[in-house]
Amino acid sequence: MKRILLSQSQVSVVASSTVVLIFTFLLFFSGYIIQQRTVTGLQAAIRPRLPKPPTPILQLQQQAQDEENGRTELQSSSRLFNNKARIAYTRLSALEDTRAEINWHRLAHVQLARNHHDVCNAIMVLAELYRLKSPARRVLMFPQEWAVEKEGKGMRGDFSDPFLASSRRLLRMAARRYGVELRPVGRVVNGTEEGGEEGAETRGGVYSLASAYALTEFDRVLSIETPGLLLDATPLDAVLAFTEAAPFAMLQDSAQGDGVHSADLLLLHPSTDIHNDLLTRISTTTMTSESQTQLQTFNDATLPLLFPTPLLLASTTDTETLIRSIGTLHTPTHHTTSPFNATAFLSNVTYIRFSDPKLPGPEYDVPWSQKVAARPRNKDADWTWTKLYGQFAQKRMEICGLDLEAWHA
Repeated sequence: MKRILLSQSQVSVVASSTVVLIFTFLLFFSGYIIQQRTVTGLQAAIRPRLPKPPTPILQLQQQAQDEENGRTELQSSSRLFNNKARIAYTRLSALEDTRAEINWHRLAHVQLARNHHDVCNAIMVLAELYRLKSPARRVLMFPQEWAVEKEGKGMRGDFSDPFLASSRRLLRMAARRYGVELRPVGRVVNGTEEGGEEGAETRGGVYSLASAYALTEFDRVLSIETPGLLLDATPLDAVLAFTEAAPFAMLQDSAQGDGVHSADLLLLHPSTDIHNDLLTRISTTTMTSESQTQLQTFNDATLPLLFPTPLLLASTTDTETLIRSIGTLHTPTHHTTSPFNATAFLSNVTYIRFSDPKLPGPEYDVPWSQKVAARPRNKDADWTWTKLYGQFAQKRMEICGLDLEAWHA
């Protein structure tokens, strides 16, 4: 049997080839591992953040046991309804929710733009819901006449509605960039929601969140009052998904002067019957007693009064605050020398509502003298106040591409 002898050069070639193959394999294997980790990270980043079901633990308050249905009810301290409504801190059947699969396609966050001024504020909330990866759908309702092309409208030289083109641009941008679903709605006139046929002229009537009851493709819709800054979407998604079923639920207001009102957050259960009933009742309540042809001003702040026994959503728990008003920075407790904890003010809060009694709104560029006079007296509260107004202006520019509007008192 003959032996195959390798020369020194052949041995070096085999050794170098083996080393190259080993390092090539290690290189591709490490690249594969890095790729899988990157894909996993991207999937985790894209995946919506699903809120955890609340634990069925009630707050330590005065409780009244309903022996007929075995449901524990909390006594209300509502400024509007006294003890007529229940406060929903959590759903008592939350344990069943942990086993049930939530159909987020049937849940939606809804905003209503009643005029051109409201468009950017509404889009800012929906854009933040998109950025914070809310799993629920996002719907923006707007006047139906904006979607109707009338003869001579929108053409060069037409100044009948100079803001229409800008609003349409913002609506298209919201649908394209943030996945917002656009829903045109009509005014509520004489107990009906009028259409937007071409050539039809609109006289009187109001735009109301009652139109959201017509969105029967959803099981629940949640609307939050603007303008404001959304800091955390998970608590809102939890309210939307795990609150017990009720035709109408709203935020629990209080008489503590904290600037939080019941209409700041509304949770609605769409229904055709409720929608038709509300249209009739809104038309009836807006009529004056002297003349049936004159309409008084109606807004959704009075919408809760159409429901005698609504479900109240607890605005504050031990760990979370749904809505906090920036107006509380002006309260007398924040004296010049009294301590103010800015970290506590901004921690564990879902939404900062710009209900400031001293300024018209964060979207306006008020004169400097008026802004200085409106600043809180406490320097730490003033720093937080200035920071929040600056953040709103920055997000308004980033999302809508709009600067602050000029304010004329």
